Amino acid sequence: MKKIRFLILLFISFSLFNSCMTMADYDYTEIDTAINSSDYITASDFLDKNQNRYYSSKENVLLYLDQGIINHFLGEYEKSNEQLSLAETEIEQNFTKSISQKIGQNIINDNIVEYAGETYEDIYTNIFMCLNYIHLNKIDDAFVEIRRFDNKMKFVGVKYQALIDEAKIQLKNDYNYYDSNQIDNKIKFHNSAFARYLSMLLYRTENDLNSAEIDYNKIIEAFDFQKSIYNFHIPDSLKDELNVPKNMARVNVISMVGRSPIKQEEVLRIPFDGAYYKLALPVLKCSDTKVSCIEIIFKDKSTNDEFECYLEMIESIENIMNDLFQHHYDAIYTRTLLRSISKATGSLVLDAVSENSDDANVQLLFGFLNIISQITTEATERADVRSSRYFPELICIGGINLEPSIYDVTINYYDKKLKLIYSHSIENLTVEKNKLNLIESVYQR
Repeated sequence: MKKIRFLILLFISFSLFNSCMTMADYDYTEIDTAINSSDYITASDFLDKNQNRYYSSKENVLLYLDQGIINHFLGEYEKSNEQLSLAETEIEQNFTKSISQKIGQNIINDNIVEYAGETYEDIYTNIFMCLNYIHLNKIDDAFVEIRRFDNKMKFVGVKYQALIDEAKIQLKNDYNYYDSNQIDNKIKFHNSAFARYLSMLLYRTENDLNSAEIDYNKIIEAFDFQKSIYNFHIPDSLKDELNVPKNMARVNVISMVGRSPIKQEEVLRIPFDGAYYKLALPVLKCSDTKVSCIEIIFKDKSTNDEFECYLEMIESIENIMNDLFQHHYDAIYTRTLLRSISKATGSLVLDAVSENSDDANVQLLFGFLNIISQITTEATERADVRSSRYFPELICIGGINLEPSIYDVTINYYDKKLKLIYSHSIENLTVEKNKLNLIESVYQR
């Protein structure tokens, strides 16, 4: 009988362990190593061949996001858009599904629901699709993605609009009276400076300077009203974006640096009347990029003259993710605590019945059920650490006015000691007047 019980427990434990595996249990070393070497071909191929190893059917959003971002960096813009579009569709569908899956979430764990994406993942699908269309020279489609982004942000920021309007009035009437810290404590992420930057460049290319200036002002507002997120200086190059000399061409450079935070599982065990609560909670782990300075050198092939500019940060996806994560962490903690208490209480009840019964069979049965309950609690109480892994940590931008010509471009990345840690070149870049001359670079370390 003891052997039978042992085999049953072993089977249950094995089954639960496999059914309750999460992203915290997966080994991404091979993909991460390729990306650390800027080898996106290997990373993309490995991900495509091993997608079932890393993503369950409940995590299609993450599969499409990771594939879409890696293919964007690889320069496969059409393919990237296909995958990001699938991710956006899954986010919409899974948001509706998650409502009907709340019961399982409250009984088993948060991983039981189909992943519907974080807010930043949802909006950055449109921002990266906009970038893809720019590279494909499909400007009208790029505008469509900006408008879709704008609609999503209106939904996110609607509850903050009254506070934003109040802050604008204070700022206009008396700058000294404007309490930026107080406003920032109330207003959370509702506007992306980088998305507004792309929109500004698109309108400038269309010679719609009035609309471009509106976006320019929205960039300033993003820095003014979200100081905990934009806790760095606004890029100096922005002031020259709408004042390009008639005989010159404007070249804009975007660099994606580092990798956005990933979620990890943190387990707490709190003693409770002979048992314990197991709290498995998600925490953010930041990547902390090595990059401190980015230099761009342009060499005019007709004259051999060289020109340089330096990039400045316009967006910290890490800050945005931290801000949005903190908004719902309390809800995650409360739900996890209540679920763990319920499981621990169930074990205590089974234990009490087993100890207080005079019937040996009842003692055996409920003792056995108590052991199963404890094993089930240990196996099923897992944190939801699902998140995309390959968005950048920081986005840096710069701009320079150049004579229309053909240039060779060198992009140099330096660490805090100004040691060159990465460099790559773009040959024969044609720079034209009245066009969106946009260069994009990536270094995810």
